[in-house]
Amino acid sequence: MTNEASLAPVALSYVAALRGLTPRPRGKAFAYALAHVRAPELLIGLAASNPEGSFYGLVPDPAVLNQAMLQSAERGVGNVTFLSDRAALPKLDYLACDESQNGLTHVDRAALFDLAAAQLKAGGLFAYTYRAYTDPTDALRFLVREFAPEMNAEQAVDFLLEIKKLGHLYFPTHADLAAKLDQAIAKNLPDDFFALFDEGDARSASFDTMVAMRTRGLSFAGAGHIASNYIELSIPPEAQGIVIECRDNPLYEPLKDFSSLRSVRTDIWSKQPAEQSSDPAILFGGFVYGITAPENKVPEQVDVFGKTVDLSSPLYRTLIALMATQPVGIGDILQSEEGKNLKAAEIVSAVHILIALGIARPMRGAEDAGAIGNLAQPRFSGSFNRYISTQEVAGQSCPMASRVLGDVISVSPRDALVMQALNRAGLANSVSALLPELERLAKDPAASARITDVAEPTAESAHQMINDAVSQSMVQWYAYGLLEAA
Repeated sequence: MTNEASLAPVALSYVAALRGLTPRPRGKAFAYALAHVRAPELLIGLAASNPEGSFYGLVPDPAVLNQAMLQSAERGVGNVTFLSDRAALPKLDYLACDESQNGLTHVDRAALFDLAAAQLKAGGLFAYTYRAYTDPTDALRFLVREFAPEMNAEQAVDFLLEIKKLGHLYFPTHADLAAKLDQAIAKNLPDDFFALFDEGDARSASFDTMVAMRTRGLSFAGAGHIASNYIELSIPPEAQGIVIECRDNPLYEPLKDFSSLRSVRTDIWSKQPAEQSSDPAILFGGFVYGITAPENKVPEQVDVFGKTVDLSSPLYRTLIALMATQPVGIGDILQSEEGKNLKAAEIVSAVHILIALGIARPMRGAEDAGAIGNLAQPRFSGSFNRYISTQEVAGQSCPMASRVLGDVISVSPRDALVMQALNRAGLANSVSALLPELERLAKDPAASARITDVAEPTAESAHQMINDAVSQSMVQWYAYGLLEAA
């Protein structure tokens, strides 16, 4: 289960659909570019997971460019191209950039925004991950410097009370400022508190980005962190009323930043004009939806800011049972024996909640997905995944391409070792293939401890490890196209 932002095409299209933007038809060819690539494997994995797409990586560093081309060749992924000249790009359906770890210069950022405006097709999506603030105090400073000068005395006092509510998550870890805020409220002296923010940078990257995008003909299409599109799931109840009242205020997103303490944002922007619809079938009928965790790992309730979201009802348990087995579309659910008495509207609403909670994910889907195949002799599916068979699995998770998810799946090292053994020797001889790998790992106790709690590997412990993984995950490995029949 995850609630982090994904830069995969299907995830970007789903978020935009929440805003009424018609998604690209399933299976249609598209062009996707990732700017300022520093980790080529992500883009190579996306390309392997979306064979109908043409992927491009803009790489400013010649050393990384050479590494990227070598990696794509090693992985056998032919629909990805790495280049340094943006002039060689075609018109794009998707453009993405993640500068959250390595910030761009002002000049490079402006050039990136210009690229989005010039290179995206009408309705194309630009996904931009960045650090909105270095410290949450910067967000508060920006709000004070923007709002306070325009207020009369009465409004200023009210603003102090609103800051206290907006800072429900902030002030418990900033006791000194909390005390000064309480003093200013008690003495009715708002300027005493506002003066604390007279010095220092008062910029908001989220606000600056909004201004830059709108002047370039792009409209906000939602947050890549899907829960952030729902006030009740991303902001404490104490602040929700204030934020909702400011929905039409230009500072709406900075207010959300401060109240949620979310310093890293993934904003999705749509090149105008973009096709829109209010028909749920058009907006959400082209996706399939799945849960990549075993059904027994899905909770019956989730706490959000002290409020419990109950997932134990027959509707949710039915959807969870179906999606944890294999990805399904809304039509599949309605036609199933379990879902025949459900209504389309309630299914769509419940699926949105499961996705916002990070339990389910929107997916690309595949016509050949879901067949279990040959249990006796499974093979890694696709050249990207077959590369694992040549590698030594250590204590880190392994990225695997999924044409069903349309994204990379992070597989635990324990599962990767079992899949590797099945690929090499088949189910009948998998113990003989796994045991040497466990013995190799045992020479590094720290790495071994992250994978298995057995200090001295034996054939019996290897057999148990295979049985546990196969019984819990084999169906999903096939359903997500990680394995295929020999």
